[in-house]
Amino acid sequence: MQLAQAGAGVILVARDELLAEKQARFIREQGGQAEVVPADVSDPESIEPIIEVALDQFRRIDILVNNAGVIWPIDEVAEADLDEWAYNVHVNLVGPFYLMRTVLPVMQAQGYGRIVNVSSGAATHPVAGWSAYCAAKAGLDMLTKTAALELRDAPITVNALHPGLVNTDMQDDIRSVDTDGSSLDFDRFHVAHAEGSLRTPDAVARMIYWMVGPWSRDRSGEVFTASDPAWLETVERDIPDR
Repeated sequence: MQLAQAGAGVILVARDELLAEKQARFIREQGGQAEVVPADVSDPESIEPIIEVALDQFRRIDILVNNAGVIWPIDEVAEADLDEWAYNVHVNLVGPFYLMRTVLPVMQAQGYGRIVNVSSGAATHPVAGWSAYCAAKAGLDMLTKTAALELRDAPITVNALHPGLVNTDMQDDIRSVDTDGSSLDFDRFHVAHAEGSLRTPDAVARMIYWMVGPWSRDRSGEVFTASDPAWLETVERDIPDR
């Protein structure tokens, strides 16, 4: 919604078409432009139609936000389901690669682009039971830095975001796991929820807006983190909460 309010035309990509359409309808009711493309980003065959709709509707692709994510399987390495593990990596790492690979020629041709990969603190801080998620997010951070290095002479920035603990369905999934008799320890997630200290999706949207806006035009190949108070102060100063 933050980007739509700033005047961007938005393509919402999700497996849940009804949920995406609900969000698109809200954006339109607020005067914004939004289209929905139902797709699973882990499937390479689904990527080209996304790009085609974006170019057909808006003629350009200035911004790519890779925000698709799954947490399952939550299990110890020795017990993890093979198919679920592979699917996690495909959604959290391979999907963003597919989209970047397809979008970058468009951005290079038009001479402008901003890419934000929504990663996680789990990329640098291992969590028992999250082997697929941690590995995929660590890979996403390195994909971000590698792409930025390759594009260092282009007017395209590529950055990652560690948004912290956010009040989303994924947090609900984490708290639903029975950790008795295992090495898993999710107490801090329960405490954050009970204390009301989870970040709101709107707060994360402001961070992303800052990362694709004029404030970050000379920043690329970085991992911005919500645990950095100095950066959060910068975001709050540049984009006051409405």
